[in-house]
Amino acid sequence: MIYVLAGERLIVSKRHVTGEHISHAVLADGGPVQAAGEFEVSELGKVKVVMSINNMSGHYRPGRESLDAAMRAFEERGLQVLPDSVEQYDWRTP
Repeated sequence: MIYVLAGERLIVSKRHVTGEHISHAVLADGGPVQAAGEFEVSELGKVKVVMSINNMSGHYRPGRESLDAAMRAFEERGLQVLPDSVEQYDWRTP
């Protein structure tokens, strides 16, 4: 899971830790988030690459701006985000 808090603070976590679901509200200590979703990172040689990233977050349901904030947060930390790795979840689809 990825969460970007105010001030571009990036928090990453596994979705489940010791069998317990971890929510963005817990990781953000109840504060607002700019982005939420899922991601996968691989190391290709000496380069860390975001292989997949989406805005699947549960009840928060962020839009494209959330994905853009998450991509910026990774890139600012030296990770390469592959253009075809981005998947925007359509919240209107049942």
